[in-house]
Amino acid sequence: MQKAARIFIALAVLAVPASRAAGQLDTVTPASLPFSFQEYRLRNGLRVVLSADDRLPLVTVAVGYSAGTLRERPGQEGLAFLLENLMFQGSENISPLQHIAFIQKVGGELNATTTADKALFYETLPSNQLALALWLESDRMKSLAITPAAILRTRSELVSEHRARLRSDPYLSTFALFDTLLFPDDLYGHPLIGDGLRMDGLTETEILEFHRTYYVPNNAVLCIAGNIDTARTRELVARYFDSIPPGLDSPIPPRPAFKRENDAVVRDVRIPAGSAGFHMGFRFFPLQRGEADCLRILEYILLEGETSRLRSRLLKRDLTARYLTGALDERLSVATLKVFCLATNAVMIARSEKAILSEIDRLKTNAVSPEELGRARRRYKGDHLERLSTNLGRARYLVDAWSSGKSLAALDGELNGVLGVTPQALTSFVSRYFIPQNRVVLRFAPQ
Repeated sequence: MQKAARIFIALAVLAVPASRAAGQLDTVTPASLPFSFQEYRLRNGLRVVLSADDRLPLVTVAVGYSAGTLRERPGQEGLAFLLENLMFQGSENISPLQHIAFIQKVGGELNATTTADKALFYETLPSNQLALALWLESDRMKSLAITPAAILRTRSELVSEHRARLRSDPYLSTFALFDTLLFPDDLYGHPLIGDGLRMDGLTETEILEFHRTYYVPNNAVLCIAGNIDTARTRELVARYFDSIPPGLDSPIPPRPAFKRENDAVVRDVRIPAGSAGFHMGFRFFPLQRGEADCLRILEYILLEGETSRLRSRLLKRDLTARYLTGALDERLSVATLKVFCLATNAVMIARSEKAILSEIDRLKTNAVSPEELGRARRRYKGDHLERLSTNLGRARYLVDAWSSGKSLAALDGELNGVLGVTPQALTSFVSRYFIPQNRVVLRFAPQ
C-alpha cells in the first residue's frame, strides 16, 4: 500500500563500495551532477549518504532495502509488497500506524514503494525533527513486529484494495499479463501482487524469513538530504543505527533464463469493458557496453514528446490510435521498451501495429538525421537536468543507481554517454535488437 503523501524535498542514496572502511567519509562532487554528497558505511554494513542542501529548512530521511519482487521465490508473489506494508504495523516502541502519525504531527510527509529491485521508505519533515525520523526508521529496522494479527489484517486490506482496482480498471490485468509474456522468466516478469491468491497463501514462516533475509542493515542504504549539519547528523546516525546487528549476506537474484522464440509472441485476450488496444514491447538482454545509451535516446526519438515518431504518426498523421504512451522498464540486467495503445477496433489496431513496425524499420535503413537526433538529445538533457534540480529528483536518480549497482564513475559520465550516441550506433542497435524474436504483442478487446 503506497502511503498517500506529497513529497517536495527528497533524498539521495548511493551504494558504497564494500572495500571502503567502515565510517570513512568521502565527499563527492561529480562534474556532471548539480549537487554533492558524502558517503560512508557503518560497522554493520549499512550504507549512509549525506547530501546537504540549505535552501529550505527541511530534511528527508530515506531507507532503501534490496527487497523487491526479484527477491521472491517461486510461489511467493506479493511477498515483497506485503512486507512493505507490514513495516507500518508497529515495532518495539511504535504502535501500528503510529509511524505515520508521528511524522504528520510535526508537519511532515512520508511515502513507501516496492519495485522489482527495491523497497523504499522516506519521510520529509522540518530539519529540527531529524532525530525523530532517524529514531522511527531505526526502530523498525531493528525490531519490526510481525504478528499473526498484523499479517492477517494487512494482507486482507491489500488483497481487497487490489481486487477493487482490478474491477474498476479494465486494463490493469493486461499490464500484468503483458509483463509475464515480455519477461518469460517468471522471476523477472511476475507482477507485484497479481490476483492476490498467492499472497493469501503466504505462511508466517515465509514472511519472517523474507524479512530476516532482506530487511537488514547490510542490505540497505540510509540517505539524509536537506538542511543538515554533517557532523551532528553523523552522530545521530551512529546513535540510532550502529547497534543494529547485521544479517547474513543477502542472495543476489540470478540472471534471467530467457527462452529464445523463433518469432514474435502474439496473444489476444478479452477484457470486461473499455476500449480495444494492445501492448507491444521489445526486450534487450544482455546489453553490451554503451548500448543502454542508445536505448535511452531511442526512447526519446520514438515516444517522448509530441514530435516523437510514434506519437506524430499514430495520433496526428495516420489517426489510427486514440491514446499512446510508452517507456523503458529496466529490471537489473534486463531492459524493455514498452508501448501501450488504445484504438477503436481491430482494423485500427492492426494499422497502429504496422505503423510502429514501419517506423522501427526506417531506423534500420535510414540514419537518424542530425536535426532529429539533436532534438532528442536536447529533450533528454533538459529532462535529466530538470530531474536533478530538486532533492526528490536527485533522490530517485541515486536510488536507482544504488539498486542497480551503478558505480559513482558511471553516474558522472552517464549524461555525456547518452548525448554522445551517434546515428551509426543507433542504426546498429536497432538492427541487432528490434527483431521479431525480441518482440511481444498483447492485444485486448472488450467482451
